[in-house]
Amino acid sequence: MSVKLRSRLAQKLDGEIAAVAAMPARCAVLQAQRAILWLRHGREAEAREELDRLHARALQHPRVELAAWLHLAEGLMAYFGAFGGDARDRVRRARVVAHAGGHASLQALADAWLAQMDFVGRDIENLVDHAQAALAALQPTDHAAGYRVATALASAWSLAGGEAAASPWYAWARQHAIAEGDDAGLAALHYNQTLMRGLRIRHAALAGEPGEAPAVLLGIESIGRYDDAVGGSARADLTPLLRAQLLTVQGDFAEAAALLQAQLPAAMAAGLARLGISLLADLAWCWANTGEALRARALADQAAIEVQAEDERCCDIDELAALHARLAQVYARLREDGLAAAQADAAAAAWARDAAQRRDWAERLTAAGLSSPPR
Repeated sequence: MSVKLRSRLAQKLDGEIAAVAAMPARCAVLQAQRAILWLRHGREAEAREELDRLHARALQHPRVELAAWLHLAEGLMAYFGAFGGDARDRVRRARVVAHAGGHASLQALADAWLAQMDFVGRDIENLVDHAQAALAALQPTDHAAGYRVATALASAWSLAGGEAAASPWYAWARQHAIAEGDDAGLAALHYNQTLMRGLRIRHAALAGEPGEAPAVLLGIESIGRYDDAVGGSARADLTPLLRAQLLTVQGDFAEAAALLQAQLPAAMAAGLARLGISLLADLAWCWANTGEALRARALADQAAIEVQAEDERCCDIDELAALHARLAQVYARLREDGLAAAQADAAAAAWARDAAQRRDWAERLTAAGLSSPPR
């Protein structure tokens, strides 16, 4: 086994597990919670080994609470592995089992994770429902559920209304993470805020709107340093991709291309295809600006065909708009004026849909009473 996590929550769980060694049922539940923490720190092999052992135990000594935690753990294994798979179904099962067994705190945590998955899937209706359910069941000591639902709502408000609208929820999430000793949560919050801010910079540049200079976020290596300090993160591959996007906006095409070429294959294989097609267009733009016109044209054509073949459901609306806007730039640089004009038209239509989606999300979140955390 690798070096023990330095996370405060990991140390707390290790201590609690040792303290209840003579109580097998309680010990197994805590071990399932620790396996989930290992997942969140990117330690899939350790988590897999522990979960396999706990599944075997659950067959010999069935317990409803342990079954619910194992469903949640397997759902998160799928979620962190590919942001999809059967993750949602497993977490839903965890919620149902927890509810049937009267485990309200675990039910709240499952609802909070479902809200997070709803955000990733851009499903505002279910996000609202799951967030409301999690908040309604939340007890003062349910810090894991509080952190997770606050993160989902912060992300939703960041998309809908920007950093100021999201700020109260980010602050509430941080309070819960600190109270729990959840260093993985604090690292994820730092990354999520940086990601959303970086995407706004990128989208503003592609839409021709005023925005922050990308240089303000190019020091994002601090995210990786914090992750290393507490024992790793579930998706350390995402930070270099964000840096590549910002470098592309800034015009550092050679460095951005090197990062994209190194990171994109594994990222797309691991479930980031929704973002990957947009990043293919970024790489084509880098090549168009570093004298590799033939490679740029071939990759731009590939990205255009892939998004058409997927019926434009391959990525989120904002990323779809970014993809078309970037392809318009590539084709214009390559003097393919007809193709550039078609992509520019597609980008304008997608930006309009993106704006409508943001307004809809803000209205739905407000109407649901989710503008700010509960007092």
